[in-house]
Amino acid sequence: MPHTSLRRAALRGVASLALLSCALPAAAAGLPDPGDYAAPPPGVRILALYAQHNWADAFYARGDKAVDGLDFELDVAVARYMHYFQVGGRTADVEVILPYARQRIGLDGYRERGLGNPSVGATLWTHADQTRGEYLGWAAYLSLPLGQHRDRGFAVSEDRYALDLEVGYVRKLNDRWSLDLIGQAEFYTADRSTDVRRRPMLRGIGHLSYHVSDKTRLALSLRQTFGMRERLHGEQVAGARNDTNAMLTWAYQASDAAQVQVQYAHDLRVREGVRADALQARLVLAF
Repeated sequence: MPHTSLRRAALRGVASLALLSCALPAAAAGLPDPGDYAAPPPGVRILALYAQHNWADAFYARGDKAVDGLDFELDVAVARYMHYFQVGGRTADVEVILPYARQRIGLDGYRERGLGNPSVGATLWTHADQTRGEYLGWAAYLSLPLGQHRDRGFAVSEDRYALDLEVGYVRKLNDRWSLDLIGQAEFYTADRSTDVRRRPMLRGIGHLSYHVSDKTRLALSLRQTFGMRERLHGEQVAGARNDTNAMLTWAYQASDAAQVQVQYAHDLRVREGVRADALQARLVLAF
């Protein structure tokens, strides 16, 4: 592939990945939702199905608008299977995550669809007190470069491995309020198609939830992302991130075995990449 084509693919990848900072499956694990680190009892199996629509028009570089009229749209569907069990007297889980996406960039006529990189992961809860509503979990997710169109800047299908390490703490503040605090660090190999090198990503997430009832939750979330500077053959193609995102969540526990959730996310500030909005729906089924 000529150098100009490599650069174009790399820049498409930057735009795609930047868009996903607004919402779900960025690389290895995506973005934990409110309550995700409150561990279910061992023996439970969960299938979570996500549907998401992302859109953006402006691309930013070093905090300034570099491109307008990008006309970027990304539709993502994700199937996520989780199995909870006990190990050494502590709750743990294993997960498999498989995304499918349809992506469009109107500015250059780019269109693509297909399966994304699958991820496998595991979580260990070193503290899980259901009575007090307090949990502490440690998770690791590995994204495998097995998706389609890995050399074409496809958002969910980079030609590199990604390792996401997380720690999540959940605390019930009182009968109505709870707080989730989550830290993420993600590490990347070089992209095998373009040779783009990416620095690690650091992210902090806070979810403040108001429990309207035992079945209904409203949540306000803030996410701050740092790092991810990228270079191609010694030339910088993406600067370091320093981005802020806000999200609103409504979740309803329809039964012991089913939960529905709707979210809206918006990038408040973007230093590098696209400034995006996202709508997402999630259905959780427990077995």
